[in-house]
This record gives sequence, C-alpha cells and structure tokens, in this order.
Amino acid sequence: MIRIKRVGNISMGLVLIAFGAVLFISQFSNFSALKVARLMWPAILIMLGAEILWCRYVSKEEAVIKYDLFSIFIVLVILFANMALYAAEETGVLERMQRMFLSEYYSMDVMLNEYVTDDSINKIIIDDTNNIVVRASDDNKISGTSDISVYAASKKEAEELSSSEHVSYRRNGDTLYVYPVRCTDNYYNYSSHNNIEIFIPKNIDVEVINCGNLDLIYENFVNEWTLDSVRNVNIRLDNPSNVNVNAFVESTDELRGNVSWLLKESGKYVNGEGSNAINILNSGNITVNEV
Repeated sequence: MIRIKRVGNISMGLVLIAFGAVLFISQFSNFSALKVARLMWPAILIMLGAEILWCRYVSKEEAVIKYDLFSIFIVLVILFANMALYAAEETGVLERMQRMFLSEYYSMDVMLNEYVTDDSINKIIIDDTNNIVVRASDDNKISGTSDISVYAASKKEAEELSSSEHVSYRRNGDTLYVYPVRCTDNYYNYSSHNNIEIFIPKNIDVEVINCGNLDLIYENFVNEWTLDSVRNVNIRLDNPSNVNVNAFVESTDELRGNVSWLLKESGKYVNGEGSNAINILNSGNITVNEV
C-alpha cells in the first residue's frame, strides 16, 4: 500500500506554537512580541525547507510526498506578514505608526539657557514669541523659565528633550537676537513654548517684534523699548517709573488701563520725568496700568 506524506503541516504547527508562546509570554514580560516575531521570520523558511528535506530523506520508494497547500499557505502568510513588518520598520513606517498611537503631550517647566551680556551689547531684540513676560534683571544675565508642551512617546523621552536649549542667542555687532527654540528629535518628538518668563538686564535697550502677547513688568528699567507687531501689549508700571509711553494706534479704543492717556495723533502717557521711552508700533490692544 502506497503511503502519502504531507509536507507543510509540521511547519505550520511549529510556527503556530512558537507565535502563540511568544504572544503568551509577552503578556507577562516587558519584551515586544512584535519585535520577536520580526526577528523569527527567517526561521519559518528554515523549518519549511527542513521538513521537505526530512520527508524526502525518510520516505521510501512506495511513499508519495504531497504538499499540504493549506498549511504552506498559512506559513507563507505569516512569513510575508513578518517581511512586511520588517520592511515597515526599515523604512520608519512602523515607528511612525507606533508613535501615532503612543505619543501624547507632556506639560513641563524648564529653565532657559542663560546668556551673559557685556558692555559692548547695546540692544537686545526678542523675536517670534507667543506669550512672554519680561522682567528686569539686577545683573548682566539673560535668564528665565518657560512652560513647554512636549509631544513624545513616553515621559522619559519628554524629559530628555526638555533638557535641550530652549532659547537661541545670535549676536550681530552690538545687537543680540533672542529666539525661542522649537526642539525636535528625529522628527517624532518636539516641544513648543506655551509661556516664557524672561529676565533682561535693565540698562540695555530692548526691541520686541512679532509677538503674540507681551506682559512687560516695567520695574527698575533704565532703557529704551520698541514694541513692534505685538498683538496684545500689557504694561505694568511702578510709580514712579520715569517713562514716556508712545502708542501709535489706529483707534483710541485700543488704549486701555488705569492711566490717563493724552490723545492726539497717538496715545501718550508720561510718568515722572519721562526719561525712558516705550514706543509701540503696529500693535493691537494696549493696556497700561500703574501700581
């Protein structure tokens, strides 16, 4: 009687047992079942080839070898699925998909990297900020804090990114440019500033441009200010402040606060001798309060 040996069902059984064991153990361990499955796919070819050779070796002449097409189909499906996972990981698609489901926003408080000014710096230009609070510094350092949002796959990755420098300083002659930095890591993790509180040396002129909301705590400053293209300006003056505020606005309705504005071609307010100037250009709502 001629016997029939089917090739493929042993390989399918071993593959199913192996993958089932990996999925089971991964529920109680920290390793990734997906990563193990990706590493195991060459073993599927080895098992299938070994089964074919073994059946050829042990079969006798009266035995007929037939391929179990269904079992081989299942094995090939698993094989190509793993190859697809491997290709997705190599091209970065798998990591992007993982981060799409795992990443979230973390709110963190960070210290701004400091910059020590010298007597050769005559102006500081702060550019491209969203929400910023400016205070006077008693020394020659620029420093501060920031509330940032970090988009990352884990809190650990968010903390690593938050340790980066969050302010860029660029000097051009006697002018120092200050820019907030949007930190990125491999295009997957990134951070953005929600609110910045920065301390500026009180005796250096300052220009703030392209800003969303500015809160200027005008205390002990002895310098000149220019605010250009700031959507909302909120200035708090100590009394006396010895400052001359000139707000060039399209409508007097944009001038607010508890001070008495002198309204001509623009809004004007003088405190004390008015030795120091704050010039406001191309801005929206302007609020000046004296405390």
